[in-house]
Amino acid sequence: MKTLWLCSAVIFLMSSAAEMPAGNQAQEPAKSSDNATPPKKIADSAKSAADQSSATKPIDALSWVIGGVWTADASKMGPGMQRIETRYQWSDNHAYIRFDTHFVFDKGTAKTYDGNFFWNPAQKSLAMWYMDARNSITESPVVIDGDQWTMQFRGPDFDGKIADLRVVVARKTNDDYHWSVSEKDGDSWKELAALEYLRVPGQ
Repeated sequence: MKTLWLCSAVIFLMSSAAEMPAGNQAQEPAKSSDNATPPKKIADSAKSAADQSSATKPIDALSWVIGGVWTADASKMGPGMQRIETRYQWSDNHAYIRFDTHFVFDKGTAKTYDGNFFWNPAQKSLAMWYMDARNSITESPVVIDGDQWTMQFRGPDFDGKIADLRVVVARKTNDDYHWSVSEKDGDSWKELAALEYLRVPGQ
C-alpha cells in the first residue's frame, strides 16, 4: 500500500577529511631521534585519532536512539500489518548513524528502508539519506530544536503525488518518541499519519 512505505520515513554524520598541505619542494628524509622514534609517532597519531573520536560531534545529538528496537503499532494501517521496527547503530568508524526500517506483517517481514544520519560539512548541518526497497532515494537536512527533529523533503504522498512533506520526531523519553508526517497544504501543514515508537530490548 502507498501509505505503508511512507509512514516509516522516520527517522530522524560525517566528519570532514583534513587536506594535506601542498608544497613544491621535496621533503627531507626524517632524521632519527631518540625522543621521536617511529613507534612513538605511531602511538601519538593513534592517540590523536582516539581523542577526536571521543570529542563531542554534531551527530552525538542523535545518539540517544541507538540500541534496542524502536517499535510502533501499525495494526490500523492496513490488513495483515502488525508493526514497524526501526533499528539504529553507529557506523564502524563512529562517524554516522545507520538505520533500517522493517514492516512486519502477519505473513512475513518487508525490509523497507535502509539509510543513515550524518553531518554534512558542505551544508554545515545534520542530514538524512535513505533508500527504499524500490531503489528510490530520499535526502533531507535534519533540524534539531531541543527534543524535536524536523526533516523536510519532496516525495510522493499517500496518493502517489509528488508533494512537500515534513517528518517530525518528538522525543518524549529516552525510550519513547512521537513520529508524524505532514503534507504542505497552502501556507499550512496537513498531518497525514502519526505513530508512537517505543524502544524494546532486541537487536
